[in-house]
Amino acid sequence: MSPDLEKANAKRQGKAQKVLSNLGVKLQIFKPSGRELWTVVGTDGDFIVDYDSTGRRPSYCSCQDFHFRVLSGTVSECYHLIALKQARAHRQHSTIVFSDEEYEGFLRALLRDVFSRIS
Repeated sequence: MSPDLEKANAKRQGKAQKVLSNLGVKLQIFKPSGRELWTVVGTDGDFIVDYDSTGRRPSYCSCQDFHFRVLSGTVSECYHLIALKQARAHRQHSTIVFSDEEYEGFLRALLRDVFSRIS
């Protein structure tokens, strides 16, 4: 591994640890369906993160680092994914319960926030 890549990975690990210490990984559960949505608070806002611990499907994060560096193969993970994996492993996340009726409004607001950072 190149020294630049090691430095970038160490920086991502540090940012992930900061997210964990601030309980920035959140699990939103919608009842009664049990639908789950994971978000991670980043430096620029909340990001949608999808991680399948079984490895059956690829991981996803709505951050720019994921889209520009992870998908291009420059780095293996963004710090949001690192934080989510660690939070799930150590149960170090906050859980928020909503009703199913709130799902659409919650998702619209979250996506509006994500897309506002793109433009």
